[in-house]
Amino acid sequence: MAAVFSFVLASAQNSFNPDELLKPRMGKQTLVNDFAGILTPDQKQALENKLVAIDDSTSTQISVVIVPTVGGNNISDFNVELGRAWGVGGKQNNNGVILLIAKEDRKLDITVGYGLEGALPDVTAKSIIDDIIVPNLKGNDYYRGIGQGT
Repeated sequence: MAAVFSFVLASAQNSFNPDELLKPRMGKQTLVNDFAGILTPDQKQALENKLVAIDDSTSTQISVVIVPTVGGNNISDFNVELGRAWGVGGKQNNNGVILLIAKEDRKLDITVGYGLEGALPDVTAKSIIDDIIVPNLKGNDYYRGIGQGT
């Protein structure tokens, strides 16, 4: 039974196509999108509530996207395209941030919209990754790393 479950899980992860994410989203949109199945439902909901509260109080939209892989794409370029496709931060203000984690690739990126570059410059985003998120990911505590990073 465990072997069958492992095969199904491996097949599901292998069928993930990151390019499908670059299509405009339809329907209800969430700020936390875990396509790699890393977070528990409670963790996902707690992060979602936090990010919605930030959006409501500041109009800054932070989105977290966890994928198995970016499929050989450059993670930074992929993240910029993802932000455009999904409209994170809105076209008018362009004040969105996307934290993209590609688990199997062992890569992550923070992309900041032009409207927030003064408040969150690249050097600060890099510091958040290196000093806050990565140490937690090394301990496999994705929830804490994402929570503290956002």
